[in-house]
Amino acid sequence: MTGFLYFLGNTLRWPALKPREFLSLHAYLSIIYIITFILSKNNVNQSNLVFTLGILAPLLISIGQGLPIDCLDYKTAMIKEREKE
Repeated sequence: MTGFLYFLGNTLRWPALKPREFLSLHAYLSIIYIITFILSKNNVNQSNLVFTLGILAPLLISIGQGLPIDCLDYKTAMIKEREKE
């Protein structure tokens, strides 16, 4: 439960601490949704694939650029948080 509350608190603080990242993420997700909507209205069969790849691409790129796989591990996150202070 403590880990859940920790990540929930980080999620709630994130828009206030980094508004540019927050807005750019939501703009990207909106663009992917709009592209998928347009493709589905034009009867393109691969619209679901475009949506899936569009949503997963930032995560896969981040992992490829060095995002640790254990980034959601509670103990590792707490150690990194304490090192920042």
